[in-house]
Amino acid sequence: MDEILSDRKNKGNVTYRIVVSEDSGRIFIELEKLMKVRAKESEKKTTKKVVYQQSFFKDEFDRVKNEIEDPILLQICVDTLLKVKKYD
Repeated sequence: MDEILSDRKNKGNVTYRIVVSEDSGRIFIELEKLMKVRAKESEKKTTKKVVYQQSFFKDEFDRVKNEIEDPILLQICVDTLLKVKKYD
């Protein structure tokens, strides 16, 4: 798989991450939503915990978009797909 685009957005204590790759001519998307939480180790103040993770091919997006409950994550995904489409 060849990585096409990787993007990250921070909104307060939440980080949204998206990675777009190409596999045999198909576009593959990986979404992650991470939240800052208090670290269990005394030398670290906070750490990031994955609270949502989804992977799918672009042609499955219409089905998957109904499963994405976070409107910010959905908008980031739509914007990123438009960027990728522009460079095709």
